[in-house]
Amino acid sequence: MSWLRAGLMAVLLLTAVLLQLTVLPLFGLPGATPDIVAVTVIGLGFVGGPVRGTVAGFSAGLLLDLLPPADGLLGLSAVVLVVVGYLAGLLGQTERSPLAAVGLTGLLTGGIVLGFALVGGVVADPRVSWERVPGLLLTQVAYAVVLAPFVLALVTWLWRKVDPPPPRYDVGRA
Repeated sequence: MSWLRAGLMAVLLLTAVLLQLTVLPLFGLPGATPDIVAVTVIGLGFVGGPVRGTVAGFSAGLLLDLLPPADGLLGLSAVVLVVVGYLAGLLGQTERSPLAAVGLTGLLTGGIVLGFALVGGVVADPRVSWERVPGLLLTQVAYAVVLAPFVLALVTWLWRKVDPPPPRYDVGRA
């Protein structure tokens, strides 16, 4: 079953990256471009745990850093998404309501914006503009909260199809 989970992760991440780079910029929404890759990584962290969330974050970040129109520092997206995937995996180990999962997704995507700004500021990335961070933070969180119910539900449903929970047995009944 592990190869099915790995295949599902690869298909979901590749689809999210392609949508992120080709379709979502065409909408011309104000502020940040909706980050479907981040929401997918967070969803995979929620259902797969910290290790799979970390692998998903690194894979997605590396794809974003390598595929055109990549113009930033190689590895910057991977570093930030690794941390977010790991945190999502830690937070996903407890049961919570769907509304709380959407709220956590919004908070984690806000952390992505701040992480890009902080790491980019440390390595002197010329694209980092601290004047734009509040606007990007607000729009990124809003877009993530809108995307999260759909993406998290799809990721969870597909993960359960590939990796069903173990059967529950009642020991006391005959």
